[in-house]
Amino acid sequence: MRLAAIDIGSNSIRATIVEVPVGGPRVVLDEERAFARLGAGLVETGRLSEAAIDQSVHALDMMLRIAREYEVTHVRAIATAAVRTASNGEAFVRRLSDEIGLDVEVVTGEQEGRLALLSAVESLALSGSVAVVDIGGGSVEIVRALDREVTGVVSAPLGAVVLSDRFRTADPMPKGQYRKLGEHVRRTLAGSLPEAPPPGTFVGSGGTVTTLAAMIAAERNPGLASMHGFEFGRVELSALRARLASTTARERAAIKGMSDGRVDLIVAGAVVLDEVMEALGAKRVIANARGMREGIIIDTVERERGPAPETDRMRSVREFGRQCRHDVTHAEQVCRLALQLFDELRQPLGLAANDRWLLEAAALLHDVGYHISYEQHHKHSHHLISHATLPGFSAGERRIIAAVARYHSGSLPKAKHEAMEGLDAGDRRTVSRLAALLRTADGLDRSHGQRVSEVRAELRKGRLTLTVSGRAPLDIEVHAGERKADLLVRETDWSVTVVEAATD
Repeated sequence: MRLAAIDIGSNSIRATIVEVPVGGPRVVLDEERAFARLGAGLVETGRLSEAAIDQSVHALDMMLRIAREYEVTHVRAIATAAVRTASNGEAFVRRLSDEIGLDVEVVTGEQEGRLALLSAVESLALSGSVAVVDIGGGSVEIVRALDREVTGVVSAPLGAVVLSDRFRTADPMPKGQYRKLGEHVRRTLAGSLPEAPPPGTFVGSGGTVTTLAAMIAAERNPGLASMHGFEFGRVELSALRARLASTTARERAAIKGMSDGRVDLIVAGAVVLDEVMEALGAKRVIANARGMREGIIIDTVERERGPAPETDRMRSVREFGRQCRHDVTHAEQVCRLALQLFDELRQPLGLAANDRWLLEAAALLHDVGYHISYEQHHKHSHHLISHATLPGFSAGERRIIAAVARYHSGSLPKAKHEAMEGLDAGDRRTVSRLAALLRTADGLDRSHGQRVSEVRAELRKGRLTLTVSGRAPLDIEVHAGERKADLLVRETDWSVTVVEAATD
């Protein structure tokens, strides 16, 4: 199956062409984008402008011709708020069908929200209580769900294009208008959102969110390659919102991470995201850079083939390890032993249950740096993992995984190291303690012979005894495991002894 997914938004039109093999991962073949601004002026006139229509028809014709060159088997185009609310929206859709042969579905706000949810849940491997906000040019959709089951959808006319047209009367936005903008967004949300507890996970979708993420990432982690899965706090967002409100277009354009097509929209977008987080009680947001097109792809594939199995985060981790041609057998052995240590020592180390996922990924990938060279391979592992695409893990989680893998060998963690820069105190503590377990587990397979079958931990009065059993001789593993428990000793002040289990 080869699919072209097209999202006709109020600000931009985006197309993605993907190959979807049966039983295999999707492969992106091409992408195209055009800033047609279909929603510009819609508030005043209630109509799509002729100029925007002409530009959109031209852009969509080009996208459709590119898709045909790839011999796609399916084309699915979705139009959202601007087209569904404009008095000439139906005429625009008919023109696309008559002139270029493109059939367009005009979706409701609820359908739009469901597509945003599908994209977020699959591409970020989410579960449990989830809320997704999709900030478009004409509207905002807020979806609440439990796993993939939608429990509520709110669609509000708070798109970045609509609000910018209404409140941006000068540049920079006058303080009075900025205040009215915030009040209008708060009032609209208060009248739309039902009372509910804060979501377990909050995701932001759309170009506004990824642009805000890129600006925050440029300050915090300039080398980050992708915004997909990047996580940031409301405190950071509120500070950026205040900064943007006082800037001119030229000053905003100069901010690292700013998208050229959103310079005049980003103030309104920042206000909306900040106020939605306040209304929902969300303290952090994860950016979904895949957006509506991913939802269109997932929904189309499900229509053809039925629902796909849930995303297996470790499947993508193992696939990346294989791409780096690492020692799979050693990686799986170290992973198994590291998880045994985690299960034995999680509580005394003060680690969270979800930290187990991070340790598992780091253990499976700790030696991928050999793909570059043996020398400094632990640092190469850090670099490769930091820039890897690992579906199901946020950018923040990927940074922790990379840092944990970096310290499986070499020097012990220091705040000045690149791997630790930008991590808060809690994350640095998590990295050090997970790395201590990984480092020890790596020692327990020093011979790469997978001789240790089990490791048990006994902690008494500050003395930790690790008892290993398996296929003799185990002297190399015992010695290396005790030597590589150095980080565990530093983190806990425990004395650590590794012994071989007594045999009958």
